[in-house]
Amino acid sequence: MEFNAVRINSAPDVLVEEIISQIRSGKLKPGEVLPSQRELAKMFNVGLGSVREAIKILDVMGFINVVRGKGTYISEHPPRDAEHEARLEKALEAMSVAELVKAREIVECGAARLAAENADKEGIRRLEQLGRDMDESFNDTEVFYRVDFEFHIAVAEASNNKAIIEMVKLLVDRSHRHINFMSDSLNIALPFTVEKAVSTAREVISRIKAGDGPGAESCMHRHINIVYDEIDKEFLSTK
Repeated sequence: MEFNAVRINSAPDVLVEEIISQIRSGKLKPGEVLPSQRELAKMFNVGLGSVREAIKILDVMGFINVVRGKGTYISEHPPRDAEHEARLEKALEAMSVAELVKAREIVECGAARLAAENADKEGIRRLEQLGRDMDESFNDTEVFYRVDFEFHIAVAEASNNKAIIEMVKLLVDRSHRHINFMSDSLNIALPFTVEKAVSTAREVISRIKAGDGPGAESCMHRHINIVYDEIDKEFLSTK
């Protein structure tokens, strides 16, 4: 089995595309076991974090099956195409900011409630680590957006609902693109916004850890709207 090397700073989706390409070409066959994450990291010349994220994405997309204690296997019936993802991406392209915020409220607040009910010890530990990482991201907006993205994905994963995980990934990615554009255009004081965002994220984590579903849902609502509350209201108009 051979893989093309990927640059150290490549995003996990590049790894996903490479593995999917190997599956499509028949080099990786249904039922075949993938190398360990450490072996994949060495093959791709990337960090373990990128490999882990790629594995999660491939699992959600249905290309692989992760069997705890045994290994990661190529799905016996991998998706023939990404038509459903393409349709959803196209719909998100046409979303107004107000529509995007409302979609995130519905999906992610519900995810936070489920996470409070379903999160295991590993999920809680990951959320707490991301909370600490956020505390160190005040002076680097690029780092903050990366950690914030991981935080939202971690909450979704703690819900143990694969459909929610995939929707959250798409919604948060689209949201960050909007935020980057509007914050640059309007010259918003981002450090102030980041401080409030970190505070509300920590509240979400605390509620999930306590098993408080309604509280986690309410705190996630505040967290999602932190940045948008700083933006001129006319950008949220649906007219």
